[in-house]
Amino acid sequence: MNIYVFSHKQMRSQLVNWFLLVLALSDLCVLVSSFFVFSLPVVAEYMEDYELVSLSPKLLVMFYPVAHSSHTTSVYLTILVSVHRYLGVCHPFLIRRISSRSVVRTIILVAIVFAFLFDLPRWFELENVPCLSEIFNRPSEMVLPTYFYGNYIYSIVYRNAAYTIVMFMVPFVILTWVNYRIISTLKASKKLRRTMTQIQGHADSEKACFVQHSTNNNNHIASTIHNSNEHRSSIVSLTKMAKITRKFSGPYMKSGDANERKENGITIMLVAMVTGFLMFNLLAFINNILEFFEDYKQSELYTMLVETGTLLVNLNGAITIVIYMVFGSKYRAIFLNAHKQKEHKYKQQKIDTPRLKTEIDTLASKLLI
Repeated sequence: MNIYVFSHKQMRSQLVNWFLLVLALSDLCVLVSSFFVFSLPVVAEYMEDYELVSLSPKLLVMFYPVAHSSHTTSVYLTILVSVHRYLGVCHPFLIRRISSRSVVRTIILVAIVFAFLFDLPRWFELENVPCLSEIFNRPSEMVLPTYFYGNYIYSIVYRNAAYTIVMFMVPFVILTWVNYRIISTLKASKKLRRTMTQIQGHADSEKACFVQHSTNNNNHIASTIHNSNEHRSSIVSLTKMAKITRKFSGPYMKSGDANERKENGITIMLVAMVTGFLMFNLLAFINNILEFFEDYKQSELYTMLVETGTLLVNLNGAITIVIYMVFGSKYRAIFLNAHKQKEHKYKQQKIDTPRLKTEIDTLASKLLI
């Protein structure tokens, strides 16, 4: 559903939604590949289907690196969309100069290529080995780690150190700092708006008091100033000018307020998305650090926490639709409109089905005659 909404013509007009569209695609790849890596082998054993049991190891080895590459893409697209929003909130003039469709496409492509290159060694970590199935008593295959996977230097340098830095430390630091700056800027903007509103209200009250005072002393002014007629006409002219100014400036002020509310809504939605990302990936981050301790890796607690962390990472990609629905007004409007169109189409089909059946019966009776 996220792919459908963000690929909509109304959503593509905002460059930030391009990041969210590709992010939705990468999250979908994470979910699909995780099914083949974690769920399908268990389902195959439970169903006791020999064909499925024989196929699942091949799919696991194939989708294992895809899952890692998709997850890396999702992580860095989350960083990019957060940085893009940070520039839009804190440096609006800079983002207008450097941001364009070609720039956004190039950045997204670079993120995808980086994810593929970083996870390239994952393609050489697992392999299928022939074995004899105890359940079916027939030749089958099983998945085992390769010699490359078990290499001590490779495990320490790449799987522990590099993976922890690239996939957890750098994203957590950047996303935490960017979120802090965005929230601080929004609070400062809200405080400034409240202050300006109070100043404007105070100025309006002083103006009203001045007008009232001038009205009460109008007779005295008329008796002491000989050109009162000219003075009165100038006041009338100024009053008309103020009305005209208010008339033409009002729509622009309302439009600016509406645009600001829309931008703030997008910002709040992205802040909620990033906060969810940090929360759901925290356990995986902790597990990756604890992997440095060999005794911990051999415990049942490690297996349980790794499975729980993997589940939370997949949930992070699955529940983004809830965040978009709650905080994204345009997303919600397009989603509800698509739902209404689907209901209308379904009702129309129900209406047309009896009519079509009647026409078929009529045609059949004519052919029989």
